[in-house]
Amino acid sequence: MALLLAMAALARRSHRRYQLLVAHVHHHLREEAEIEAQKVRETAQRLGLDFIVLDIHPRAAAGNLAEVCRRLRYEALAEVVRERGAAGLVTAHHGTDQLETLLMALMRGSGLDGLAGLAWRAPRWGIDIIRPLLDHSHQDCVDLCRHCGWSWAEDRSNLDESKRRNAVRARLLPVLLELAPDLDRRIHRTADLMRQASALVQRQVESAFTANGAGAFDRARLAAAGELIIGAGLRDAAAALGARRDDLTLEVVRPAVDAIMHTQVRRPRRFDWPGGVVVEVRSREVLVHLTAENR
Repeated sequence: MALLLAMAALARRSHRRYQLLVAHVHHHLREEAEIEAQKVRETAQRLGLDFIVLDIHPRAAAGNLAEVCRRLRYEALAEVVRERGAAGLVTAHHGTDQLETLLMALMRGSGLDGLAGLAWRAPRWGIDIIRPLLDHSHQDCVDLCRHCGWSWAEDRSNLDESKRRNAVRARLLPVLLELAPDLDRRIHRTADLMRQASALVQRQVESAFTANGAGAFDRARLAAAGELIIGAGLRDAAAALGARRDDLTLEVVRPAVDAIMHTQVRRPRRFDWPGGVVVEVRSREVLVHLTAENR
């Protein structure tokens, strides 16, 4: 609602007008969802903006519910962006979301790409996703709404502390923000630096991970590139085969990296990773492939 308020005001600037479409995704998971959809519709009408409801049914799909919701939500939104020829999808992710994301990445033992957090603008699902609130906190959004007499709805599922992100939000963030006020307004600077470092590493990965064949890489070339490059490259190779990056933690990746670096050890080593990915470290090459049953 804070984003909608700000975007509606900016869209009226005489020197740079643009047209907004308000898209609300109805997940059909909570009783109050229908009321919330109607509230967003009324708000859009009040602002004179086009409005659309996108219905998705994540419970009908297999897999982790949160991940299914996210995938179906963005697929539906991306389709609308393409159909309307829009410049992009603007979302209300803010600095507090960014702080939570980086904390979750640290807890998973993520690599550089995970620690880069949310980007200001990123191509995903064939569209541009734009996040203009990353240098503002959740409290900034609340303050804006209150100042303007703007109401919003709270998702009660966010109170379920059995979910790790909710527990981080309820228990850890208050302590961090007490010790370091404004951290959620400043964390984007660290994330931006991590993203630049990740881009630099990616260029080195592309140079080092030149395949000799399908999923076969020169071991000596990788060892010369160093541990950081090896880890990032192996993650990329595994993700290309369908593995979830969130599952490719340092704990998973590190043993294979160590095996590649210890060039004096020539005996073959095999590492089975999530998603049916196998990393084989041989005397002269490194293979990354799927198990027979996952091909």
